[in-house]
Amino acid sequence: MTQIALPLSFDRQYSFDNYFIDRVEFVIASLKALIDAEGERLIGLWGGRDSGKTHLLNACAFYARGHLLSFQLYDAVQLIECEPSQFDEIADGAVLAIDNLDAVCGHRHWEAALYRLINRCRDGHLRLIFSLSQKPQALICDLADFQSRLSWGLLLELPVAQEIEVENIVRQRALLLGIELSNEVRAYLLTHYSRRLSHQLEILCKLDDASLSAKKKITIPLIKQVLN
Repeated sequence: MTQIALPLSFDRQYSFDNYFIDRVEFVIASLKALIDAEGERLIGLWGGRDSGKTHLLNACAFYARGHLLSFQLYDAVQLIECEPSQFDEIADGAVLAIDNLDAVCGHRHWEAALYRLINRCRDGHLRLIFSLSQKPQALICDLADFQSRLSWGLLLELPVAQEIEVENIVRQRALLLGIELSNEVRAYLLTHYSRRLSHQLEILCKLDDASLSAKKKITIPLIKQVLN
């Protein structure tokens, strides 16, 4: 087992201001309150693919850094390759975020370490935000106590972007990149490629790179050239 890696460098393209899925005002307010030490000490976010869990955790890091607050962001997929006992050494007062927390399920030593971590949150020593792909009751864990602890704090289900929202999210993200997508281009992308939000955003990044390289606007011929 290797040492715990340094916390992830948060992705600055993600913020609360560019999380465009509707019906999340309470979620964002709750996350800000935790970081500001004015609300819950333990918040769990769960939702399916394209619900924006990773976006929100990066947005939390962006918000914390903007307010000169210490914030550590980890990915549980990477953590399970490391030594779990080191998490017992996290200093009091820390604000942590752990993405993909369900990756530790079935790893008994990591379940035990995070069980202890959540207890420290309950005792007022730490603040923790974590994400799951499904609600805690549906997880398959070795330690029942760990599984029950995941429901101790504020547990929030994130809505998945509906098809009607995907076009608006892609348009808004393009504007943040300095790109204005025509109605024709947006319709073409949604008609000819997967409507999943994550796929549309991946395509947008590719087109942005190609557009900058060719010094051309994003048009249907350019899309065909880049993606076909």
